[in-house]
This record gives sequence, structure tokens and C-alpha cells, in this order.
Amino acid sequence: MELSATQAAKKVGKSVPTITRAIKSGKLSANPRDKGGWVIEASELFRVWPAISNDSDAIPTMLQSETPNKTSVLQREVELLREMLDEVKTDRDNWREQANKITALVEDQSAKPKSFWARILGDKES
Repeated sequence: MELSATQAAKKVGKSVPTITRAIKSGKLSANPRDKGGWVIEASELFRVWPAISNDSDAIPTMLQSETPNKTSVLQREVELLREMLDEVKTDRDNWREQANKITALVEDQSAKPKSFWARILGDKES
């Protein structure tokens, strides 16, 4: 018996993306259709996953083990981004301090430039 990805998902209680990922990774073999989609042999499908019911109208539920806990993943990502932001702020402050020191040195050296003759003769300008 040939099944589409949607029909296969219903037979084993998986989502369609889970079925297509298994096909693309080589875990489940299937043949592509001319107009898109997949043709999956029932025996191949049941080799990988057991059937859950004979009811063709069963709605597949996403198993907790298939999807990561998105809240904890996002919280960890927020923590990492905050750490990175703190590092960037520290770097920015260090660069700003360094730029201010260099600017002050340049301004001190160029505050009162000596004239050509004063530099040659070593005279101080008033």
C-alpha cells in the first residue's frame, strides 16, 4: 500500500515534517512524486515506526520527545545574548577610554604649535 507523507504521519502518530526529515536523512525510504511530495510504502513506514491505530482520521499529536522545550532553549539563548552584550559594552568602554586618552594627547601636543623660526632657534613663544 502506498501512502502520502500526510497519510503516513497519521498512521504512525508523527508530524509531516518528522516524516519528511526521516526521508531526507535516509532513515525512511520513499519515492518522490512528479508533482511534489512523497510516495511511501506502508511496509517501509512500519519498519521505522509502529502503527498507532487503524483509524485514518486520527489526528497526530506532536510528542514531547520530538520537540525541544522551546521556552528553556529561548531562555538560554537570551542569557547568552546578554552575556555577549555585556562583553561588547565592556569592549566599547575600553575603546572609548583609549580614544579619549589619545585625543587628549593629540590636543596637548597641538595646543600651541611653535612657529618655524621658534623651532629653528629654540625660542619659546608666548
